[in-house]
Amino acid sequence: MSKKHTSTFVLQRASAVVLIPLAIWFLISLVAHAGDSFVDMQAWLSKPTTSLPFAALVVIGAYHGRIGLEEVIVDYIHSWLKSVLILLSWLAAIALMGVAVWSAYQLSFAG
Repeated sequence: MSKKHTSTFVLQRASAVVLIPLAIWFLISLVAHAGDSFVDMQAWLSKPTTSLPFAALVVIGAYHGRIGLEEVIVDYIHSWLKSVLILLSWLAAIALMGVAVWSAYQLSFAG
């Protein structure tokens, strides 16, 4: 196994470990706020103690998903399309991360 594949393996597992408590927190929070109005949910998400972990969940989830998607692309696509799809997966992950961070900033600090 090459060094790149080993580091990718470790990063995929590390991001999964970090996602576990964030996902549990998010699911418990959603259940606790079930039935709340849009305004109540917006007020809840506008707190930095809520928006920052939520942004972390989306950012780490996007990174974790990008790693997994790249592995699938590398394993099953064997043409010029592989490079294009890997680039698109990077761009989609970066866009999702940017939207998550911008949204957390707008909700917590700019609004």
